[in-house]
Amino acid sequence: MKYHELLELYKKKELGEEQREMVERDLERHEAISEYLFEKEEADILQGSAEMAKGSERQSAGKGKNAEDDFTKRVNRAIRRAFLKMGAAVCAVTLIVVLLILFVLPNTVSNFYYDPGRIVSENNYGGTTNQMSLDLAVYTELALPGTYRDDVQVEDRGYGNYDITIYQSVSRSGESRHVAGRIEKNKLRLYDINLFNNPSANNFGWFQMNMDRKDTLTEQVEKGVGSFAYTPERKEQSAEYLEELDDNKLYLACVTLDKILSYDEFIRFTEKYSEQMLDIWCVPRTAEDSHMPIGRPANLGFYIQLGQSSMLEWDREKYPDLILWSFDDPSEWDEAEEKIKDGTFAAEHFAVMLDYMSEQDEFLGMMREQTGETYAEAADYIRENGLQIYGFACVANKETLLELNAEEEVFGIRTEDAG
Repeated sequence: MKYHELLELYKKKELGEEQREMVERDLERHEAISEYLFEKEEADILQGSAEMAKGSERQSAGKGKNAEDDFTKRVNRAIRRAFLKMGAAVCAVTLIVVLLILFVLPNTVSNFYYDPGRIVSENNYGGTTNQMSLDLAVYTELALPGTYRDDVQVEDRGYGNYDITIYQSVSRSGESRHVAGRIEKNKLRLYDINLFNNPSANNFGWFQMNMDRKDTLTEQVEKGVGSFAYTPERKEQSAEYLEELDDNKLYLACVTLDKILSYDEFIRFTEKYSEQMLDIWCVPRTAEDSHMPIGRPANLGFYIQLGQSSMLEWDREKYPDLILWSFDDPSEWDEAEEKIKDGTFAAEHFAVMLDYMSEQDEFLGMMREQTGETYAEAADYIRENGLQIYGFACVANKETLLELNAEEEVFGIRTEDAG
């Protein structure tokens, strides 16, 4: 039997005791011999290397040369190659990590937060509309009469952080109020905290009153109906207050109507002052039980006069007539001026703005509001019930406001400086 066959039987544990002991003795002997030879060979190599090095030194000294031993050269070259390969690998990995940190990670993190600079559309002239410009255009028209903003410049700082500048496109006071700020992971910080102050709910006298009654606001106050603890000035008080205004200034006025008007009645009323009032913004009822649901501004409305527009573009198929007109198509002006006087068109225009805002939860969160659900409910109410106007805002001078205050349809007026 050949010895390798014997080893196979040993591995399979098929040998008798005598043969197994013989093989184990052989294996032990072979292991000792191998260890001895390895140590001897290693010592010989080291000794040979030392002698070669000494011979090289003697040769160099005798000949006056600095030539290196071939073996040393090969070893050094191998070491250098190994270090170069390792260095290249480390550099490549480091470069990849740095590039990921610089260019990929900031954008990846930003994807989890509101991006004010995201391009949502492009107009026919190559101009673009970013997310926050469109969001602010709709939001400020809905909730902030006299504070319309539709131009936001954005600088991306990465990781969900942005520097922003909000520009005022139209000023009635002659002074533009541009505001800078920062968005840090869906938190908005403005360097003028008063820019987006909502008008007080009781700027319009139907605050917490029963809108289903047929009585005028004056009659409800006299009867003690509803909660009128925070009423605005009535007609007589408003007249005294308005007389103190500057004759040469324009004012933003919040006008409370004494009776809730249909949209057609409201248009007929304001047309008497169409040449004297600017930026007319109407306030329709938007809820069944109260016009002031929790989770959004107390008063929502829209402009019935053109002028609040710019180069904005949007998804017109999804949100038709979201904005009445844009400079992208000047021919829209005349058509829009007529269409906004129609109650059916105006109601749908208002409802579409509410639809849009109901889907902007991240933006509303930055404005410290709840989700857009209440905006969706307001849109449903408008589509079911049409437009019932209980007040409006406008920009006008002292003389016009005094005339307006004397109208039978007006309960009272509050003012502040026009922006």
